[in-house]
Amino acid sequence: MTASETAILCLVAVIGHLMALFWLCVEDYDVDLSRDRIYDLPIKDPQVRRELKNSLHTPMHAAMLVLALFAGLFDARTFGSFLLTALLVTIWAEIWHYASHRAFHLKSLHWIHAEHHKSRLSSPFTALSFSFSEKLVFDIGIIGGMAVLGLFIDLNFFGIATWFVGYLIINSYGHANFEIRGEAFMALKGTVLTSTVYHALHHSRYIGNYGLGTRILDRLFGTEWPDSAAVFNKVVVQKSPLQGLRETVDTPEVQP
Repeated sequence: MTASETAILCLVAVIGHLMALFWLCVEDYDVDLSRDRIYDLPIKDPQVRRELKNSLHTPMHAAMLVLALFAGLFDARTFGSFLLTALLVTIWAEIWHYASHRAFHLKSLHWIHAEHHKSRLSSPFTALSFSFSEKLVFDIGIIGGMAVLGLFIDLNFFGIATWFVGYLIINSYGHANFEIRGEAFMALKGTVLTSTVYHALHHSRYIGNYGLGTRILDRLFGTEWPDSAAVFNKVVVQKSPLQGLRETVDTPEVQP
């Protein structure tokens, strides 16, 4: 194992906790980034303790990548292979996450996902609060799927490891109880990409808005909450947080 491989594995192992702590500090010290609260509700101490406990096996992501290295997978090292791998794993992760996430909401499989959904009001550490089984399924799906693809295309280990770093960074503020994106987000990027508000609705309402980084599959399969954009507008533009976990927002009628 090279020094650069070791370095990025260490980063994968710790970046989730570092970013969760960062966003907690942003909220606790009322930094300007946290001004747009999503729910005007407190997070209770038992939830914090449970999420911290569940976060202890987050370094599993790095451990699974180590196994991939020892198996001789993803051995391309050109810059072109890095870019291609990063693109392909981003696409595959979106598909795998959506499919497995919806499956976890089936009654027969919900035991895998139930631990994560104990947090109906999410926090940055909710992003790390999964059962061991769910983390295992997620990693096997991502890395295993890429390994199959690697039978036909030369893939780069650093492209996959970098995706995990990005996933852990984005997922930490994607579970915060505040929205860091501004009003302009929904004009263009937000028509495709998810927001923190978007995923907060999934936690508070328990279903819908299953997408990881984009709204594409939710729209394609009809699982997007129709007031997602209206809630974003209420939180970010009107500066009016939701008062209850079941609160909905009327969507404006489209003029003919």
